[in-house]
Amino acid sequence: MNYKRVDDKIFISVDKGEYINQKLLEVAECESLTSGWISGLGAISDVEVAYYEIDEKVYVKKKYKDDYELLSLTGNVTLLNQKPFIHTHISFSDTKFNAYGGHLFDAKVIAACELLILCSPYTINRKLNCNIGLSLWDIKK
Repeated sequence: MNYKRVDDKIFISVDKGEYINQKLLEVAECESLTSGWISGLGAISDVEVAYYEIDEKVYVKKKYKDDYELLSLTGNVTLLNQKPFIHTHISFSDTKFNAYGGHLFDAKVIAACELLILCSPYTINRKLNCNIGLSLWDIKK
């Protein structure tokens, strides 16, 4: 992975064989990010996505092993227990142009992955919402 910070933007190129969320977390830790918005595209395999089952309060996961085009990745970096936390969602397509998507647990880069983090000086912490079962943004007024 290579990355460069320019003002409030971080440009990231994830290398073949590396995992996207893992590398995003490394950058967030190295740059001491407290909030930011993430976007990206690329080519991936070994994709693990999920949707959140609100009644059961669990993620229902699915793995995709083939090669896919990463159509869009969007997400954010915030803090959970005073440490950077990466939350991403993706849409991706197969060789027959079928599209899939969901909450991204992680995916391996097979050719290239280009990402951008728009950094903010504002600190966003996550706090457990017991009604939903997830740690959500705790934005102070």
